[in-house]
Amino acid sequence: MDNTSQILERSAELFSGQRLLLVNPTADGLTRSLAADWTLWSWDFAVIQGLSGQLPAERLVFSHLCPEVEALDAAIVLMPKAIERAEYALAQVAPLLALGKPIYLVGEKKGGITRAERLLGAYGATPEKLDSARHCQLWRVVTDRPAAPFKLDAWQQRYQLQLDDQQIDLLSLPGVFSHGRLDEGSELLLEERKALPSGKVLDFGCGSGVLSIALARRNPQCQFELVDVDALALWCAQQSLQLNGVAAQVYASDGLSEVHGRYACVISNPPFHTGIRQDTSIAERFFNQVTRNLLPRGELRIVANGFLRYPPLIEQHIGPCEVLRENNRFKVYSAVAPG
Repeated sequence: MDNTSQILERSAELFSGQRLLLVNPTADGLTRSLAADWTLWSWDFAVIQGLSGQLPAERLVFSHLCPEVEALDAAIVLMPKAIERAEYALAQVAPLLALGKPIYLVGEKKGGITRAERLLGAYGATPEKLDSARHCQLWRVVTDRPAAPFKLDAWQQRYQLQLDDQQIDLLSLPGVFSHGRLDEGSELLLEERKALPSGKVLDFGCGSGVLSIALARRNPQCQFELVDVDALALWCAQQSLQLNGVAAQVYASDGLSEVHGRYACVISNPPFHTGIRQDTSIAERFFNQVTRNLLPRGELRIVANGFLRYPPLIEQHIGPCEVLRENNRFKVYSAVAPG
């Protein structure tokens, strides 16, 4: 059981028998151990897969938008990694609650829960810390003012990128990778003008879809599929594709779990590395698994932090690794599967 779930269990008397909305849950057994009338909202496809079967499908919602749940007794939000994603979630949850109903915010101290008082203060005058244990905190505010109706437009950020050969219109939402800008790694990958192999191309961890949009225009001989684990990213990718008149398939996948075809090319700015930890186990698992999705002579083209030791892993699982482009922080790697 996750630490955040354990601290909620410690206060089970607050929740037992209540009609509850749980936002950004972990994939554990909380809803089985704490008897309540649960509805769960998650933007993480891996969590939805992990919780499948614990609740009826209509009570387990994977979306960029909060489900409309009536007659709630309380809402519980697990602190997201990105503070702006927490603000986005709370702005949707608060209008669902009648005045006098509580919002709970729970999370790890290293994960931003120390900002709970400020976050909850927008919805009630007296946020209070109820518990602190297992490196987590549980906060509550009782709503004492009407919450403004949620308007998605107010949270969307639409912006333009000007590449040397094209202009791209993008739409982004809070917490989506590189929200509102083009990150340096993707920029370097797009500077590489070597054509992609003809056929189906998989954009793994697509974010708002910038790689597929730019590369689809440069490679009309290719058909693109975009996958991501994040519901907000998938929605942004769909909108961005439409804004730019690019046709492609977009769907959710936990890693490569839902990817079943074989591709002439897989492109990615992979979400394997955070901070300064040099744990390459997730990347190695991806390099091992992606071989089954590459056609003979299919290409893997990715961008990554230059200090990560990816080339030996790529060569072990796919084939000889070439550096197509690099700067002082990133490298663009290419490897071709045996054929």
